[in-house]
Amino acid sequence: MRALLFLISFTFHFPLHAKQIQFSLVPDREDIIQYEIELWKSDELGEEIPFRVLANPGPIHLFIPDGYEFFRIRAVAKRKVRGFWTELYQVALFSKKPKPVAKPVEKIPVKTDVLVPIPTKEGKPELFLTTNLITIVPTLADKKIRIQYRINGSPWQTTTSPLLRFSKDGNYRLEYKVTNELGVSDGMQVWEFKVDTRPPETSISFLSPSFQKNGTTFISPKNGLLLRSSDEGSGLSNIRYRTSCGDEQVSEYQIWLETSWKEILSGCEKNIRLEISAVDRLGNEEVPKQIFIQSLKKAE
Repeated sequence: MRALLFLISFTFHFPLHAKQIQFSLVPDREDIIQYEIELWKSDELGEEIPFRVLANPGPIHLFIPDGYEFFRIRAVAKRKVRGFWTELYQVALFSKKPKPVAKPVEKIPVKTDVLVPIPTKEGKPELFLTTNLITIVPTLADKKIRIQYRINGSPWQTTTSPLLRFSKDGNYRLEYKVTNELGVSDGMQVWEFKVDTRPPETSISFLSPSFQKNGTTFISPKNGLLLRSSDEGSGLSNIRYRTSCGDEQVSEYQIWLETSWKEILSGCEKNIRLEISAVDRLGNEEVPKQIFIQSLKKAE
């Protein structure tokens, strides 16, 4: 799921207990309020039901029941937003060599092709969907697994692997839980995110009054070009442009700056074709707007 980053620092004191280890859970974000720890008897995750433990950030004494040889951890943020599981840690390896005190494991960035966090104007991250389809696939490959889900408080639906489509822009709350044939569930999962499929919109105008005749606008280098772009979804990322001078091939896209207009006019004495498009922070790109500038030279 979504990016929840955290650090895990391990410290050990011996002897404690043959099946007890001590370490610290160090949040990498302020909104992380809890951690889920799963204990596994083997590294074949599809063949058993794990033993689950909840822990708060900070030092923890983890008791490992007999027969359980592996464990993994994931962070839980506010509103029950859960991160991805870490890799499986082998319990037996921790008793061989104590690790240095307060030396954190390298940060594990949690990335996803489904949800991405984008900061708001206030600096708070919001989750945005990067595709209009979400498929909930259980970790355990069992035909008897059932998934209950609902969207924005709608009636609960039950299926084995729901394919959910989000075609309209807006705010969404997806709740779901996975239950096996014994009625054991991994707990309610909650995703709160936004859908943004609309690209920005750009308006184009000249700063100084231009001269028009028979439907043709005449400008000089003194007529500055003003671009205004707005985006109501994830927010504006940048305005891009590319040009072609005369019969030359079109250039690569560049970022629009205050000096771009003057550079375009001074860099070509032939006819100029200018394409302008804005891009939001989710990657939605506006259909390019085109301006054709015909060079008029006085006859010698």
